Amino acid sequence: MTSPQELVSMIVSKAVKMAEMMNIPIIGLVENMSFFKCPDCGKEHKIFGDSHIDEIAEKHNLKVLAKLPVNPKISAACDNGMIELFDGDWLEPVAKVLEKSIEEDNK
Repeated sequence: MTSPQELVSMIVSKAVKMAEMMNIPIIGLVENMSFFKCPDCGKEHKIFGDSHIDEIAEKHNLKVLAKLPVNPKISAACDNGMIELFDGDWLEPVAKVLEKSIEEDNK
């Protein structure tokens, strides 16, 4: 999991390198706080700056699985232990990768 700030990108790169050294598989990257979608006009704002996740993913031959928005409703759902009931499709690509992995393991 990463966020758009450049320092976080550096930390993620180090974490990816460490996982590679320890032979820990990485299924992909998810960027948190990627943008804020204005509820009034629908425009997306990059309040933490431009994303670097695509460059990190390419550098380490990984997929970008999701870019999550800043959304107070997500925070509230997590705080209430109800995130599984949150209506959002940002993590759909992650679920598909995990389902495929499970199917391959069961063969």
